[in-house]
Amino acid sequence: MVDFLIPGNKVIDEISTVQKERQQYFNAARNFHYSYKVSTSQYDFYITGDYAKEIDINERIEFEVSLLFKEVNEYRLLSFEKSDTYSLRYISSLFIPLLVLITMAFAYFSKKKISTLIFVLQVLLLADLVFLIL
Repeated sequence: MVDFLIPGNKVIDEISTVQKERQQYFNAARNFHYSYKVSTSQYDFYITGDYAKEIDINERIEFEVSLLFKEVNEYRLLSFEKSDTYSLRYISSLFIPLLVLITMAFAYFSKKKISTLIFVLQVLLLADLVFLIL
């Protein structure tokens, strides 16, 4: 959570490519969605579909890189006022750690035996940490 909440280094760079990737689920329904990846000279990071539609190659983009894991927390085109954050950063850096902390505090103060749930959430938090490191 600290990595997400503390302001990181601001970087302004030129967009070299925007890649549209089809992410397919291997289930009975054969569903899929598209993800969009921006590449600059220094970083590659995912953006929302709305932002991807507005981007032109060689346009300049400002983004904030986290201090601990060197992930892009927030980005905005210099021609836009509004900045955006990719939803996976909210989930992996804010929601999962907060859920673990709330569950552990609830278990401590209520004296209920939910040790299995706490263990599962701790494993999820550890997997999230591995995801952020890699």
